[in-house]
Amino acid sequence: MVDISTAMAAASVDGKRRGGKDSDKKGRSGRNLGIEAFDPVKYVAKEKADTASMWLVLFFSLGVAMIFRYLLMPSLEPNGNHDLLWFGPLALILVIPSLHRLVMPEKFTEHYTTGTWFKAGFLHTFAWLAFTFLLINPPFGDIGSPEPSAAWTIVVEDGENWLLPEYMSNNHIVWALDSSNDSLNGTAWLMFGLADNADPNDAEISVSITAEGGETTNLNLSVDQWDRVSEGRSATISNQTGANAVVLTNHASDRLIAVSLGEDFTPGEYSILVHFQSRNHE
Repeated sequence: MVDISTAMAAASVDGKRRGGKDSDKKGRSGRNLGIEAFDPVKYVAKEKADTASMWLVLFFSLGVAMIFRYLLMPSLEPNGNHDLLWFGPLALILVIPSLHRLVMPEKFTEHYTTGTWFKAGFLHTFAWLAFTFLLINPPFGDIGSPEPSAAWTIVVEDGENWLLPEYMSNNHIVWALDSSNDSLNGTAWLMFGLADNADPNDAEISVSITAEGGETTNLNLSVDQWDRVSEGRSATISNQTGANAVVLTNHASDRLIAVSLGEDFTPGEYSILVHFQSRNHE
């Protein structure tokens, strides 16, 4: 058995021991606790190194965007494989560490770690995308192809008469012939207005027509014929109503195109292909 005085003495000794251990922990420095001591000089040096890295990556991304936009993009075929335009800039992330070691002084490079290259890779990716969007859109550039201003139509000139289709939609035009006619007599004209963010007069246009089961024929533009054909078409439309009265242009600056498709078409199905390309975008 233990008397009360002995128990109280033991408890007092144990309390002193615990208090001593706690006071030792409170007296330990941050380094002894596993926390790295804050060095303001080293912190400022690292911040300067990170800032220099950021500006280097931004200028690098701008240079890559300009090279791919003004040197590589014009040299590629319009209908070719354009994967290099995005794969190339992303692959250049691999050269960022070597670029830093080549350009930056040693007082900066000693602060760069794997985390630096990770952040630089993300910065390059999004900076390159932003610069590219700026360079390919107005006011710095325009890579959009020309396109029809509004609708398009086909009219047939038969002497002094102008024939309009029986049915017309965005992709189909239909003529119905009388049983006494074995062909659509007269010259067929394709008409449309061409719109472009740049000067539509600089656009290159190619038109071809293919008869069902036949060969493809490349056609020539007849821009000077627009006024004459348009006057005949308007005179015909003034006496008719319905889907034939389509608007072909939306702006006064649109380029007016009239293309002779041929004469005396026999019944059948014909496919017309129009290709636009601006010389300014090559």
